[in-house]
Amino acid sequence: MAFEIPARDHVLKISSMGLVVLLLAGMLITSGALAQNTAHPPLKFATDPKEVIGSFGGLSNAVFKPKGDGPFPAVVLVHSCAGVHDHHMRVHARELLAAGMVVLVQDSFTPRGAPNCGPNNAQALHIMVGAADAYAGLAHLRIYPFVEKERIFMAGYSWGGEIASLLASPGVAQKLAATHRFRASVANYSPCKTARRTLVSDATDRPLLLLLGEKDDETPASTCFPLVEEYKVKGLPIQWHVYPGATHGWDKPGQAKNGYFYNAEVAADATRRMVDFFKAN
Repeated sequence: MAFEIPARDHVLKISSMGLVVLLLAGMLITSGALAQNTAHPPLKFATDPKEVIGSFGGLSNAVFKPKGDGPFPAVVLVHSCAGVHDHHMRVHARELLAAGMVVLVQDSFTPRGAPNCGPNNAQALHIMVGAADAYAGLAHLRIYPFVEKERIFMAGYSWGGEIASLLASPGVAQKLAATHRFRASVANYSPCKTARRTLVSDATDRPLLLLLGEKDDETPASTCFPLVEEYKVKGLPIQWHVYPGATHGWDKPGQAKNGYFYNAEVAADATRRMVDFFKAN
């Protein structure tokens, strides 16, 4: 699967024609900044940031900002295999917004008719498509004058967490010719390696926080050990926390199937650790 990124980002300043400039910038970002193959056209991100996250809809590839001029740190928030329709993604977007961060809610699935990334879904997207989408989101956030350009982070859940781990090392950025990278990333209940690939690389050079569930049978925490311990000894910027008794999808209210159990205490602590990690970086 081939991806192409131009040699530089489209970085525009807001003038008196602010709205027009934003719309043009959005067109540049989505039509040129990450030109993917025709099977997976680039995402189109909203160019009209909102300061309130509603109770229904309006999350897909939308941008939300705190009140004020900023500049604010920003986060590209990437969904799990279930997509952005889960209640937990709305909660996380609100949490980050309340913490004083701009939030872009990446939706790689809905615009492409891929409702999930399960093994039985013939339309399941390759993780590199999600990675390219994340870099497109980063480039899009850089057009806004209220975003702190050098403090754009990424947080992902399950599938999104795998992408967060990948992007903590330079390999994917080099493959996609991405000019800018995320300052740090957080991976929630995602593995460190799978049968197909190692996600947490020994080339990790950006701060990475892994939040893992002890009883996660879908993306086992055991895939991270002793791997990350060895990396830590070598001085790689990796941190982790394993939640005793926590399953996959610990932040999804009402989940009590497929081995998922909602845990409000773990969900709250994971959010606190994520926000503190971003603020420290």
